[in-house]
Amino acid sequence: MINSENITQYIKDTAVHGDIYTDEEIFKQEMTSIFEKTWVYVGHESEIANSGDYKTTVIGTHPLIVTRDSDTDEVHVVFNRCRHRAATVCQQEKGNANYFRCAYHGWTYSNNGDLTGMPFQDGYGEEFDRCKMGLIKVPRVGIYQGFIFASLSEEGPTLEEHLGNARPYIDYVVNTCPEGISLNAGAHKYRFDGNWKLQVENTIDPYHLSVTHRSFFNLMSKKTGKKINFSKMHKNEKIRDLGNGHSLYELDGDLGIGALPFNLIVFPNLGFLGSQVRVTWPVSVNKTNVFLYPIMLKGASVEENAARLRKHEGFYGPAGFGTVDDLEVGFDRVMEGLNAKGKDGEWLEISRGLEREEVDEKGIITATSSDEVSARALYKAWKKLMTADDSNVETRGKKHEPTVGRP
Repeated sequence: MINSENITQYIKDTAVHGDIYTDEEIFKQEMTSIFEKTWVYVGHESEIANSGDYKTTVIGTHPLIVTRDSDTDEVHVVFNRCRHRAATVCQQEKGNANYFRCAYHGWTYSNNGDLTGMPFQDGYGEEFDRCKMGLIKVPRVGIYQGFIFASLSEEGPTLEEHLGNARPYIDYVVNTCPEGISLNAGAHKYRFDGNWKLQVENTIDPYHLSVTHRSFFNLMSKKTGKKINFSKMHKNEKIRDLGNGHSLYELDGDLGIGALPFNLIVFPNLGFLGSQVRVTWPVSVNKTNVFLYPIMLKGASVEENAARLRKHEGFYGPAGFGTVDDLEVGFDRVMEGLNAKGKDGEWLEISRGLEREEVDEKGIITATSSDEVSARALYKAWKKLMTADDSNVETRGKKHEPTVGRP
């Protein structure tokens, strides 16, 4: 059994154990201790811009609907589960509707979640209170600069406290254009057979750029006549641990893959990079969904936004270079390699640059861009949440036996 005490066997300051990517018990505890405890990104206001708009999403393994109230324009986040027999009441990815009707027995809910009716209501007794049978709302919803977050926990830090040092960089993204941004251009979607943390780690990992994506940068050099000096680049660039699992990668110039001058991870499932918002959704211990939403500039010309899309597609699109390289080399081969369990060989290093970290007066840790500051930031937050009091966490599964190579 995995619990808040023995989970520490899987993580050190300088390395993480391979089982955290493959163990189903650890995945289940991540869903409970991380995704059900902290703030999770669920959508952007531009995706539900009009009264009655909605989108479906998830927090961990919980299906949800994010809606804009038809009467008040208030944003609601409700569980996508009929109060009668638990069937999901909305199957569409997005749309506009004044109500959601369960296709099983016809219970019908307004788009604020209230139960408005059901067939043959006279079959219920006088004590049945329809007002108490609406779709369950998540305990907390917060919106920062148009980005909608929800928490399944009634307690904990406020959204502003959770975002902390990441807020100025979200502000930067939004202020890219005087009229703001929108995420309504659709999304690139992919699923890979690997653990969700591989994608989050990969969002800030400049160390792999000159190796995994060498073919892309060689082509860029031929196209532009400029060759990137990666050694010089890494010395000039910085990665910062912003706290709470968030981290920042500050680029030294234009790499030709997007408009933002930085990559930003907002733990646990949101990323900003290139010209996109990246959302990572765990499905199971070895399956992950990823949606990439191109950032469109409100009020910009069609040509300017089209140019942003073409650059985004060139590296991150399905026919581009970056994503396909990462899927094969960074995810598929890692998951395959994790099956090799030789003695003392099951730990994955995250120690690079540890001895040259600098800490400023705000406690922000900084090192060069080839260093693994971001991975260490991620796993500090991961460890903090996974080792929090889990007295209310359901005991699950069979006895867990640590494998070889434990410290």
